[in-house]
Amino acid sequence: EFLREQLSTLEGDLYPRAVKVGMLGTKDLAEEVGEWLRKVKEDTSSVKKAPLVVVDPVMISTSGHKLVDETAKSAMIGKVFPYADLVTPNKFEAEELLGRKLHTPEDVEAGAREILAMGPQAVLIKGGHSLLEEQGKETSVSDENNVSVGYAQDYLLMSSEMCEEGKPVKDRPRLCDGSRGIWLRSDRYDTTHTHGTGCTLSSAIASAWAMGQREREDNAATEKVGALNAMYLADA
Repeated sequence: EFLREQLSTLEGDLYPRAVKVGMLGTKDLAEEVGEWLRKVKEDTSSVKKAPLVVVDPVMISTSGHKLVDETAKSAMIGKVFPYADLVTPNKFEAEELLGRKLHTPEDVEAGAREILAMGPQAVLIKGGHSLLEEQGKETSVSDENNVSVGYAQDYLLMSSEMCEEGKPVKDRPRLCDGSRGIWLRSDRYDTTHTHGTGCTLSSAIASAWAMGQREREDNAATEKVGALNAMYLADA
């Protein structure tokens, strides 16, 4: 009831352009958030545009412990995912959603398709963990033949409906066409200061969507920003 009042107050005061959803620790919380998202997404009487929704399905702690039970996970999938424009699980969270391990890039691509079928418009499986890492275990990865060790590789897959929005893009086809995704690679930064980087990424995406393309271009910086810059500062 308290959460319902908070969401109602937010909606009436400063109607959001974008929403970032983090950990939903119980079935009741997931269902309440899902019902609010359903209402704002399906409200055809409002002149306000429905907000874009980023869901960061926080379910596993950094140390590898489960943070939500099966009922909360099922409620998140069934009640929240259908109204998400993007979900951003890391490797371990994607494995929890799928019920199996992801050992190869092909596993990641197949897993993204299955998560997309759960209802969101797009899925970004984050590459902060290498494919050699195991949940809840100390890791000393050094396999030079495994590209996920030397690089952080995120995999983005969008639905066909989302891919059609906004076309044409400067008269060029989109790289992601609904049946194939794209790999986003960056150098892996070796540090222990990674707590909260996934939350920072999903929040940054939601903020960028809320700002819009023109504002992002007007405020573009040439230096690294966001989660990566925060890690640089922590190590300084």
